[in-house]
Amino acid sequence: MKLGLRTKLIGTLVGAIVISSAISAVAARNTMAVDLNRLANQRIDSGSTGFAGYVDQKRDTVKMLVTQAAINEAVQHRTAIRSSKLEATLNGIARQGNLSFLTIVDWKGNVLARANGGAPGAPLHSPLVDRALQGETLSTATTLGHDELVPEQLLPLIESTMPGHEGPSDGLGIVAAAPIADANDRTIGAVYGGIVIDHYYDIVDQAANALGGKAAVIFKGDVISSSLTRPDGTRLVDATATPAIANATQAFSGIDREGGIDYLARVEPVYDDQMHVVALRWFGVPLSSFTAIQNHTLVSLLIWGLVGIVLGLGIALPLIERIARDLVERSRRLRKAAQELSVVIVGSEVSGDHVAQTRDAVERQGDLLMQVAMDATGPLPAVASGPAVAVVQGVSEKILAASALNAEILSDVVVIDTLATEMAGRTQQAVERVRELDDVAAGLAELVTGSRQ
Repeated sequence: MKLGLRTKLIGTLVGAIVISSAISAVAARNTMAVDLNRLANQRIDSGSTGFAGYVDQKRDTVKMLVTQAAINEAVQHRTAIRSSKLEATLNGIARQGNLSFLTIVDWKGNVLARANGGAPGAPLHSPLVDRALQGETLSTATTLGHDELVPEQLLPLIESTMPGHEGPSDGLGIVAAAPIADANDRTIGAVYGGIVIDHYYDIVDQAANALGGKAAVIFKGDVISSSLTRPDGTRLVDATATPAIANATQAFSGIDREGGIDYLARVEPVYDDQMHVVALRWFGVPLSSFTAIQNHTLVSLLIWGLVGIVLGLGIALPLIERIARDLVERSRRLRKAAQELSVVIVGSEVSGDHVAQTRDAVERQGDLLMQVAMDATGPLPAVASGPAVAVVQGVSEKILAASALNAEILSDVVVIDTLATEMAGRTQQAVERVRELDDVAAGLAELVTGSRQ
């Protein structure tokens, strides 16, 4: 079945709109992919920077609390006299500042009191404390060894909450140390305190809520603190990080799957005060938040493309229909005119047949006249005489005149017949042209409607 002009025009219009919409959708999707990737990288970069700001803020807070404890008059006085009330004072300061531990040592580095309790007198082996006893105030992220965690009763804070998971035996802390001076500015001891980051969620939750992503801290290949969640809704912690992240020594961005969700993540190292990598900061944004934008935009383009098709057809269909009806009507009128012309030509052919018939009749009449004339001019009967002879001779003359006139008519008929024959040839040519014209009209109708009528 052939397609009509109406169908072809509509199909062409729909095809053009569909192709245009598809090209626009592909171009828009590719452009969006580039722009969204750039936006995503900017977002995780800024989010990671913000997360670092929260870590630095917590470090400054710890430093401030430890420094204030070092200059506290009660602490200075009780350190100088080695008062037993130091423990209660330290416990109050630690609780007020949400510190995991707070310890005071004498000028030799021996423990005088701990906020978490414990027997005094044992030396505290820490390079930070040694530097504080030299008069330096400092704060940093550092690894808290097993020999520090046990006396401070901090070991439960780093123990894994996942059955069967063996986490690191050390912990990660944000700590500070400050010297304690007497009235003569002599160093009589030091304050050492901080926060254990393992299972400490204040920093990651604040960063996630403020920055709109997810935050985590990775220590020795394990996620020790995070705002990530598992599929069951529980917090993702004490999970082993992927090798690429666990072994990172410098910042990088990439795709990371955590808790069954793909994230575009930024990983940056956490340094101690000697610029050694002690942990990693992880900040990520779900990829679905960016792919959702892409999909939403693509669906919007397709929907609006469909609306464009409907509107285009709504505008074009009446115009196409009017053109098609006009062409069909003109074709019909053309065919009707061709049929009427054919009837006229056929009538002309019939007139040519009449001329031939007239010629035959004239020829037969001439033959009869000639026969009568011969009979009239033949031998008269013996009894014929006088007036009778004269009458016969007169009739013969008239017959001869009529025969001559018939011969002249015959000659004219021959000329007419010759013209009629020529006219018949031209009429046949006209018939062929009319047939061609009718065929053109039928083809035009077929072009418009798709079927030959």
